[in-house]
Amino acid sequence: MKKFTKNSSVEIVLYVRNKKIYCNFMSIFKSEDKEKKILEESIKKLDVKYAKIAIELERLKKLSEKIDKIESKLKGLDDIVSAGGMSLQPRTISVKTKEAIRLILQKYGKVTASELSKLIKLSRTRCNEYLKEMEEEGLLFSLIDSRKKFYSLRQ
Repeated sequence: MKKFTKNSSVEIVLYVRNKKIYCNFMSIFKSEDKEKKILEESIKKLDVKYAKIAIELERLKKLSEKIDKIESKLKGLDDIVSAGGMSLQPRTISVKTKEAIRLILQKYGKVTASELSKLIKLSRTRCNEYLKEMEEEGLLFSLIDSRKKFYSLRQ
């Protein structure tokens, strides 16, 4: 029987019912050149992956630095506001939408939230929020007639 060596084939003779059957098998070993090529390709792939990871890490570091700067600026603003005795209120209502509502009320006189929602194509709930905010600011007043609440501009 032949030994397994690089680039060799093995010939096996089998006897099945007194008949000779020849089988040739190529060696399971690969040549050194093929092994070197495979190793080189694997190293190249790993180098590319390593480079991509290094680039991504640099991006994350820069992003982290930007976040730290923003946080420090926000903390500085909070300190200034709290030292002055003021508090920041987030503005949720758009100035343009308020202006549109004011113009509609000038034209129609009084409207309900559902009528306003049809005119400016917003949900009734969102219109209620706008109207309530404007009423709290003193721009509007409301009048309840049966189950409907009408809003008008203050004169």
